Amino acid sequence: MKKSEATRQHILETGRKLIAEQGFSSMGLSLLLKTAGVPKGSFYHYFESKEHFGCVLVQQYIDEYMATLDALLEPGELTYREKLFSYWSRWKTTQHAEDTSKHCLIVKLSAEIADSSEDIRELMAQLANKVETRLGDIIQAGIQDGSIAPGVDPKVTAQLLYQMWLGASLIGKLTREKKPFYRALEFTEILLPAAQTKTQGIHA
Repeated sequence: MKKSEATRQHILETGRKLIAEQGFSSMGLSLLLKTAGVPKGSFYHYFESKEHFGCVLVQQYIDEYMATLDALLEPGELTYREKLFSYWSRWKTTQHAEDTSKHCLIVKLSAEIADSSEDIRELMAQLANKVETRLGDIIQAGIQDGSIAPGVDPKVTAQLLYQMWLGASLIGKLTREKKPFYRALEFTEILLPAAQTKTQGIHA
């Protein structure tokens, strides 16, 4: 990585940590520059404004998040249903982690700046649509590999699951408890029933 690219990435990573700790609105540019150890001129060399910085940060997060979901569609030892539950388990762990930088950036920003920055709001809305679509693809793959019951509607179920887990994340932040995530896992089990094998059907 070139020095210029490394500096840009350093500013983004520093900003992401500060936003996770105190929010986008509360993160002053002076604090970002001081924490990152870069002059103001370096910031404006890479970003037109604080809002542009936020857009770049969210887009980077979107790219990373979608790469993680795309990897779940790759063939492997686990069934697609198992991959989905691994995904939800990681969500539960990271969203309740003491290290706030691991928390979902969309959960952090959506309620805070959705009404104040149309550009960032639109990016976050695009991510929500992309995530729901990709989760639907994985659910469909699970139906095809025989791990998820065939009666499940991939598109509708993906929307319900993603929205439920976003809600669990918000309630978890308010209560600082894991209970909302455990409840979300319980309902995920209901919404993503395992397909019955022929042997299970005979004994039913």
